[in-house]
Amino acid sequence: MVRIPIIKLTRRQLYDEIWEISVAGAAKKYGVPYALLMKQVKEAGIPIPPSGYWAKLSFGKPVVKLELSEPFEEVVSIFDTMERIRERKPRKMPEPKLVIDPMPKNHKSRESSKSALQTEVAPSASIQDETIADATIASIAHVAPDPETIDLFGKPYNVYNRETLYQEVWEAPVTQVAKRYEVSDVAIHKVCKALEIPTPPAGYWAKVRAGKAVTVIPLPKSDTASEKIGIRTGMTYQQEAAREPLAFLTEEDRSVVLTVASQILLPDADARKHPKIMAHRKTVTEWKKQRKSAGSKGWTLHSSDSAPFLAEVISNDALPRVCRIIDALIKAMEPLGCSLTDDLGFIVTGETVRVSFSESKDKVAHMLTKEENMRLLEYEDARRRSSWASKPQIRKYDHVYNGRISLTVDGKKTFRDCKAYVLEERLGNIMIEIYEAAESLRQARVAREEAKRKRLEEEHRIEEHRKLYNTEVDRTRALANLAKDYATACEIRRYISVVEASESLSDETLGWIEWAKAKADWYDPTVAKEDALFGKRE
Repeated sequence: MVRIPIIKLTRRQLYDEIWEISVAGAAKKYGVPYALLMKQVKEAGIPIPPSGYWAKLSFGKPVVKLELSEPFEEVVSIFDTMERIRERKPRKMPEPKLVIDPMPKNHKSRESSKSALQTEVAPSASIQDETIADATIASIAHVAPDPETIDLFGKPYNVYNRETLYQEVWEAPVTQVAKRYEVSDVAIHKVCKALEIPTPPAGYWAKVRAGKAVTVIPLPKSDTASEKIGIRTGMTYQQEAAREPLAFLTEEDRSVVLTVASQILLPDADARKHPKIMAHRKTVTEWKKQRKSAGSKGWTLHSSDSAPFLAEVISNDALPRVCRIIDALIKAMEPLGCSLTDDLGFIVTGETVRVSFSESKDKVAHMLTKEENMRLLEYEDARRRSSWASKPQIRKYDHVYNGRISLTVDGKKTFRDCKAYVLEERLGNIMIEIYEAAESLRQARVAREEAKRKRLEEEHRIEEHRKLYNTEVDRTRALANLAKDYATACEIRRYISVVEASESLSDETLGWIEWAKAKADWYDPTVAKEDALFGKRE
């Protein structure tokens, strides 16, 4: 049977449709099954938006539009039915007649139909019949494109379209559909239930393979959303730790850095620290002394006197340990061209990487101080004398440092003391993470600089366009004025010709004519005669 296309479009027209309303939108617009349209689009060599394209577009993020290759004006015929696939067998067998009624184009007529659509299958007891039916189902599943996905929170989510999913679950078993979406068949059933999509009943596909008549339930009208998203639970990810470290470095530099990181050692407790570490530790000690002194006198430090690095997050007992960790890192990295800032930031390949520390606290019962005991005694005395005595507010718990330290590189990757290891055992990993953070900062800086360059170029282009536009406006206005002046000069000359045609011209009239001709020449931009009183016309 000859298939008749429902529409013919040039490759350029179909490309514009797909990139404007998506493949799903075009399928809905022309009443073509999504999977079938996708197959024809791929056969025509038309690029389609990649995964996550529409999500990025909706969030205002930059997207990449794939260019269409030539020929642009080649006509593509779009069909709404699929060619049947039959396998040729060595033995001549009566082929079963398998007629699957496609979804009607008119959705309303399908909804108003009182009887379900019937799929007639000629009965046959041959094993080859099952093979043909299986091949038909497999071919439908094979031509179906990859499901549309979007990335949310770093994970892929499937986009389930109601009409597309309806076609898929009636063209192939739910287990096969689930494999395409990389989820369980239970998840597909839940999505179908949420979108009010009817699914084949139990035994449906067995009847199809056996050549028995089956009933296809039409898609009912629904007020639910036409699309739903769901996480791709079956997709596996390569953990970040499994990525090749320092892949951005040359092989030689990478080998050197990894070797140093694997051999990094913690200096002795009494070893001389890096000069900037010693200077900063002194700054922290002085700041704590000033705050303690101010607190004992009831004063508070000025808001401008912000706490130096480590001052408010690390206890006095843990401060030497933190300094040793920083000292070990910088002494290993300094021969590689790295350095420290005054506030103990790491400068790696020209980028400043911030490393923050924090110390955990334990919640313990508050031990009353001498002053608090006195306040409680005063309260009890006052309570015996008067019922209006106010009980002092004394906290029940204290939060004390426990020595467990956490280290965070560039506010992203965190290393912390735990039962399995302490920070000193992860110095090599910390060093590698600092290099990784430096590369991320470099890429971000390059991206900012590139964005700034493009912004300045755009501003320059707009300014140049504005100047050209204003110049063009001025020239156009000048042209219009010159044309008006020329028209005025022509009008004056025509009037002079009428006056000269009179039979009798007095001397006064002749003088006026000469004056009028001079004024016409003054108006005429092609003559631009200078007037004795007016000068040149501007």
